[in-house]
Amino acid sequence: MEATVSIYSDVVCPWCYIGKKRLEQAIESWKTNHPNDTIQVSWKPFQLNPDLPEGGEDREAHMVKKFGSLDRVRMMTQRVTDIAKEDGLQFSNILQGHQPNTFLLHALIRKARNYNKEAELAEIFFSKFFSESKNLSDDSVIQEGLAQVGIPETELEEVRKDTKLLAEIANEENEGKIMGVTGVPFYIFNDKYAVSGAQGPDLFLQVFERLESEASA
Repeated sequence: MEATVSIYSDVVCPWCYIGKKRLEQAIESWKTNHPNDTIQVSWKPFQLNPDLPEGGEDREAHMVKKFGSLDRVRMMTQRVTDIAKEDGLQFSNILQGHQPNTFLLHALIRKARNYNKEAELAEIFFSKFFSESKNLSDDSVIQEGLAQVGIPETELEEVRKDTKLLAEIANEENEGKIMGVTGVPFYIFNDKYAVSGAQGPDLFLQVFERLESEASA
């Protein structure tokens, strides 16, 4: 079986990070029993906060403005932190720190496709934001992430100047919204089946089983 998975995601979305881990668990489980199958994963842009200034803003102020009272936000962040821990992810105090505008980060993840490092760079950005409380609006933090996956740090400025790539990211995000992507994570399998939300590995495995049965029909 050959399968493709397109993931609409944002690196400041905790459920996207959790969903990434669960999909990877499903793929690993599937490949154990189907070692010759190919599952190609690609990343699609979706901004949770497209109206943020380019330099981002204080995270606590952002969260309170978006979701209401500080008490409510604390309860939400604690819940998702607890769930993430069950999936092997250690979130730091995700209410503190800086909320970045993620458009440039999406463009860098797409650029990483040229190095076959798309998923690896997404993982680094997720980790820096949720586990290390790093400021993803800071060029030095972004460049550190690029270096960690073996991508030249100079790509940051190259991507900033790449008007064609930036337009491609904007258009692709808009196409997703037109298609009906209103929240993330959102997965599309073989351009045919859609799964919304950070579902458990079992559901992803069910989709792979359907794709396999269709491929052998």
